[in-house]
Amino acid sequence: MTDEASSGCRRERLWVVALAAAAALRVLLLAAAFPFFTNVDEHRHVDMVLKYARGYLPRPGGDAYEPRTAALLGLHGSPEYALPADEARPVPPPVWASAPGETVRRLRANERFIAQGPNLEAFQPPVYYALAGVWLRLGAALGLDAGALLYWIRGLNGLFVAGLVWVAWMLLRETHPRDALVRLGVPALLAAAPTDVFYYVTPDALSPLVAGLGLSLAVRVVAMPERSVAAFAAAGVVAAAAFLTKYTNATLVALLGLGTLWLLWRDAGRAPTSGSRRATLARLAALWLCLLAPAGLWLLRNTLLFGDPTATATKVEILGWRAKPLAEWWDHPLFTPAGAVAFVRDLVPMFWRGEVVWRREVLASPGADAFYTWSSLAALPLAALALRRAAGAAKIAEGASLAMLLASVALLAGLSLAFEFHATSNPPAHHPYFVQGRLVSGALLAAAIVYARAIGFATSLLPSRSRVVAGTLAVASAILVCLLSELALSRPVFSSAYNFYHLP
Repeated sequence: MTDEASSGCRRERLWVVALAAAAALRVLLLAAAFPFFTNVDEHRHVDMVLKYARGYLPRPGGDAYEPRTAALLGLHGSPEYALPADEARPVPPPVWASAPGETVRRLRANERFIAQGPNLEAFQPPVYYALAGVWLRLGAALGLDAGALLYWIRGLNGLFVAGLVWVAWMLLRETHPRDALVRLGVPALLAAAPTDVFYYVTPDALSPLVAGLGLSLAVRVVAMPERSVAAFAAAGVVAAAAFLTKYTNATLVALLGLGTLWLLWRDAGRAPTSGSRRATLARLAALWLCLLAPAGLWLLRNTLLFGDPTATATKVEILGWRAKPLAEWWDHPLFTPAGAVAFVRDLVPMFWRGEVVWRREVLASPGADAFYTWSSLAALPLAALALRRAAGAAKIAEGASLAMLLASVALLAGLSLAFEFHATSNPPAHHPYFVQGRLVSGALLAAAIVYARAIGFATSLLPSRSRVVAGTLAVASAILVCLLSELALSRPVFSSAYNFYHLP
């Protein structure tokens, strides 16, 4: 490498470090602005972190809430998520600014609320909760308690998003060394993405990093199958961690399955060389052993304890869903033009910006949602056309990203078809679609690669002197929409008397 190239690499690395730091800072500022507990089951996830911090493992009868959860709900729970915006009665002050009698009343009310039923997340996969439990114990060792400790748990999300930005660049500098728009545009888009899973306690905050790292390692071993056995084993370990963070990351496992078949087919079409096929088989065996051993042991444990590999049957029963036989799937409105439009219209913006509400209103902008929807829908065919021009590792990275994103959409569509819902469930019977983008937040890196590559393909049709400027402006415009809409929507949250900035 020449001195000039080395200097350029150092500058680029510093730029990506700055992007990662800016992304972490943005997440930390917003995570501190949102009071506890958001509408997206945050009290359940906090309870799970408390459980794992004391060494909990899922078991029958172990789904009751921790006693400490009721106290945290009473002391730091904000009513602002549930109060309507036109409520004439003002928002009551936080407990720390209330009379002692009011404090006792709220604590008792939350104890009664917690005692009403089990924690529906109690049997979910363990990786995020175990990691956050260790993080909580570290915060407690540093002397943090109560509200400060709650925000400390959220602070872990800043590390997740910074890691995601870095993982994206590390992958793309190998697969797209001559395409600065993709190589730098993807980390920039991820740094600005207004995905609200990073602002509250949830396993969905870890999914983008661990599944993105899994995608990166999968692309590397498929593009360069001569890598060491350790590289294949690492891909298996990370894929298992992604699956055991969120079961919907099974799309990554399916992607590795396709990669495995491709490598076997490629070797079958070649003249055998000394030990080449045995080496490939050894590498793939290491990958699948490291993936299936932890994932399989967890599913086996669930089967033995709960009679269900994913231990979700109890949750489905409590929620009042009914698993439909295959013959009833075809009656679903998703197979109608109006149903398909409703599914896509709700899923795409919710994937990019999330579903947190404030004063019973989803924090969403019609203009920004339209931008997310139409630009994403345009990106899919453009990225597919760009795939025909790609070669080598770039083609594998782009193809894997497109496949993972489409598989995630198909997974949510399949789940929508598989269940019958009732009037008050989520999803409700009148809108029977899983459109919660957070469920497939593991596809965030894949989506950013598809988006940036589509911009690159569209601008490649312009005269050569205009391509770089047009591509940069397009990426910058998308980032600007993300940041400005998020700033406008989150302004009321910053003034909440219940958030971190107002803790005593």
